[in-house]
Amino acid sequence: MAYLSDFVKSTLSRVVLGKEIPAFPYNIGERVESFDSTIWALHKGTKREDNSPVSILCFDCVRQKDKLPLARNAFKKFRTIRHPDLIKYIDGVETESYIYIVTDAVTSLQDHLRYDLDPNLIRWGLFKVATVLKFLTVDASFIHGNIRTSSIFITKSGEWKVGGFEALSSLKEDQPAILTFAGLIPESNRYAPPEVRQKSWNVVKDFELWSTDTWHYACLIYEVYNGTFTNSEQLVSPGKIPAEMAPFYKNLLRPDPKTRPSVGDFLDKGMQAKGFFQNDLIQIVNFLENFSVKEPLQRDTFLRKLDLQIDRLPQEFCKYKVLPELVQALEYGSGGAKVLGPIVKIGATLEEQEYEALISNVLVKMFASTDRSIRLSLLENLSGFIERINKKVVNEKIFPSMALGFTDTAPIIREWTVKSVLLVIGKLSEKTINYDLLRYLGKLQTDEEPGIRTNTVICLGKIAKHLNDGMKAKILVPAFTRSLRDPFAHARVASLMALNATADSYDKADIANRIIPCISLTLVDTEKIVRVQAMRSLETFVKRVEKLIESMPDSAIVDTGRESPNGAPTARSATPSTPSSETWAGWAVSSITKKLVTGDMQPQAVGSPRMGNNSPSPASTPVPSTTSNTGSGMSLSNAGGSNGLQIATEGRNGGGMGGHSVNRYSSALAAVEADEAIAGGAGGWGNEDDDLFADEGFEPMETFEPSTPSPMPSFSTMKPTIAQTPLRPSTSANSSMSLGGGNKGGAGASARLGFGAMDDSGAGKFLSL
Repeated sequence: MAYLSDFVKSTLSRVVLGKEIPAFPYNIGERVESFDSTIWALHKGTKREDNSPVSILCFDCVRQKDKLPLARNAFKKFRTIRHPDLIKYIDGVETESYIYIVTDAVTSLQDHLRYDLDPNLIRWGLFKVATVLKFLTVDASFIHGNIRTSSIFITKSGEWKVGGFEALSSLKEDQPAILTFAGLIPESNRYAPPEVRQKSWNVVKDFELWSTDTWHYACLIYEVYNGTFTNSEQLVSPGKIPAEMAPFYKNLLRPDPKTRPSVGDFLDKGMQAKGFFQNDLIQIVNFLENFSVKEPLQRDTFLRKLDLQIDRLPQEFCKYKVLPELVQALEYGSGGAKVLGPIVKIGATLEEQEYEALISNVLVKMFASTDRSIRLSLLENLSGFIERINKKVVNEKIFPSMALGFTDTAPIIREWTVKSVLLVIGKLSEKTINYDLLRYLGKLQTDEEPGIRTNTVICLGKIAKHLNDGMKAKILVPAFTRSLRDPFAHARVASLMALNATADSYDKADIANRIIPCISLTLVDTEKIVRVQAMRSLETFVKRVEKLIESMPDSAIVDTGRESPNGAPTARSATPSTPSSETWAGWAVSSITKKLVTGDMQPQAVGSPRMGNNSPSPASTPVPSTTSNTGSGMSLSNAGGSNGLQIATEGRNGGGMGGHSVNRYSSALAAVEADEAIAGGAGGWGNEDDDLFADEGFEPMETFEPSTPSPMPSFSTMKPTIAQTPLRPSTSANSSMSLGGGNKGGAGASARLGFGAMDDSGAGKFLSL
């Protein structure tokens, strides 16, 4: 007995799993136990090729041999009749033991009625059933004969599909199944119209084709709203059926089949103005299904309304009904740019696998479109989907197409491309950021649109943290200091703010020699907003450099007269230990005075101080009184607007002394001479026509370094001089400055800002640092 039991189980397993069927490419899964009121058993299944889900209807030919004609009729009709609102037939096979019908993955309406369905989905479902019944009875001259909750299936989008083809027949057939076998359908008497209960199913041929299906459709309406019924008398009371639908529902239940309206008439009544089928969801579906034949103005209006209504629609309906229609419209060009907004909004609710399968590939493909409106829409909606796309796709497919926007002839495309950099920067590789991207931004810094130049600076400041250390040192200072000369005031402000935001990226040499001198020029800018920001930035960098120099030694001068314990010369402190060091240059004045009195000061080469054993240490030299001496005097003065310090002496007899170099003042004098040398040049910035970004997107700016000083002139002949401070170019509305060959524009020029409109005062909205 054990052997026989195992044999039966093995045979049953082969049948149930489909292994007995030759070339049946589907796996038959578990049975849906709740689906038990028809001749079919509903199983979940998968396609072996790609593991996609399907549903499989199974009929046991052995156990239900008396109902085999019904199953065969249904199998035949599945294969020969097609309609969008009929359950979709995929494959099928008949064996001696079973009949298998493979359809889209669906669930039974009976299962959904156990829960509260969305009222809009119910009306949409009844609308779809009415549509398919109108097609069958009017256009195709068929009688369905089996409309009930067990013959209605629901897809994952919430769309109702009609099945139950066991009695589907045409009276033109030789042996219509509805006349002969309809009585074998489970519970057929409960759903039978009055004329059939009084006589038989043969009476159907004596009335209009729709009379039977009209009665069955009324039964379906009642069960959807009120649940099951046990006799036809219960159908008279509408119960929970909507009030606007109830009068027309009662007409469907007229006892005389000759006076019953068709389901098509019921459908027409519902589609009238303010009819019971006139709701947002049904209107959306109807428009989407005819989207390609609508006028452009109608499509734009619809998409605008859809974008506002998406949040109020059922989520599953949006994901699996609306989204595929919109994606198809975008891919094949009928949707235009406006269709992208609803796509992105619905896509936010998808799982990763669903998103990649339904949306990602289409979006990547659209980035290569030559339609500017689509490219602009992609950039505007980039924040809604860029995080859902993997880095490899962004680097290899999206960014190369997106980068074309940096050089597009339309300013709005260039402007949105710059803004989009902040969204994709986290997905880009180091090579793409430090070479390709910087090259594009370098070109945009000389763009003819002042708003684009401004936003390019802000963008560079925001992505600075993604640059490697080498690029930071090479790019940031030249790029930001260049924009300090931009004739557009907001570009100068943006540059100052960008310098502030990236203050931690610079070393003390860059801050002291290149950044602070450039910022100081903007302290007297013609625009107040620039001056205010310049003062803030200068304060930031002064504090920054103070912190950086804390670890520096007191002096770099090496004392050859003393040695450290390890035998090496030691550096002497430049800070005197006596109270006479109250003034910051007191030790230098004291040392020079003593040499003048004793006659020990001798001429020597500039920058080569004599620090022998006979020379007293500056730290130990007493500081003379600051009261003027009639014998000989010395003053330490600031020469007008010069950056250097000058030392002047006056002898008793008006005689002069030869020029001498004091070790601590050689660099100060060099700074004076450097300022005088560059005063007649281009403001210390070099030729403005040079391409600042020729190398890897940017070319470093000339460093702010002093030149080699000449010997100090005679004290008696040296006169106070006023250094010629280089003048900044005017930033008035009537003047302009050339930026790398770009078009000229003034601070007051009426120009569209990068990411916002500019008002008459020149103010606008930009990316914030």
